[in-house]
Amino acid sequence: MSLVYENKLDARLPFAHLNLCRNPFGEITREEQAALAQVQLEAVLLELLDTNVVVQFVGEKGYGKTTHLLAIQAAVSGATYTHIPEGQTATIIAGRPTLIDEAQRMTWWQRWYFFRRPAPLVLGTHFDYQRSLERLGRRVITVQVGQETSVQHIHHILNQRIEWVRRQSGPVPQIRLETVQRLMQQFGPDIRSIQQALYEQFQSLQEICHV
Repeated sequence: MSLVYENKLDARLPFAHLNLCRNPFGEITREEQAALAQVQLEAVLLELLDTNVVVQFVGEKGYGKTTHLLAIQAAVSGATYTHIPEGQTATIIAGRPTLIDEAQRMTWWQRWYFFRRPAPLVLGTHFDYQRSLERLGRRVITVQVGQETSVQHIHHILNQRIEWVRRQSGPVPQIRLETVQRLMQQFGPDIRSIQQALYEQFQSLQEICHV
């Protein structure tokens, strides 16, 4: 049974009836995504001191590759980030490290250049480039994104998003652990799809409750 709270906020304000400033699962900026990232980067950041290293985050769409790359960009002053849109090419700006999101969309020339460039490289990719990179003498660290994502971790991420858009002190909606379990049965560790499903639910949520 949902736990419903009395709501005394001004209902004329968007999402005020939920004590929120906006839908917590709507689109956010890259800067906001980096600030909200719940990822462990200490070991990766140390590895990136090696100019020969390539760190690749491998996984399906929505598993958290972009979040890892944006968190690295926020943590390293010399980092550059490039996202390659589907069906398009993009100019990749070299940095230390160079972060390339959707790296499987690089052109042949871009792969030739950045795989050989003597500087740390970080890839977010659906394709595992480890063998190709090792043949070029690169030291490769592969992180399978989403492989060890737990129900508890996603539960924390989702409720953190709600807290982030809190309007004022007092109760706010909470995501139940059972809801996360159900959504993971449907979507697996695809956090993006889970958030999209919750976005639709919060659009029609009428009162502060346990979702």
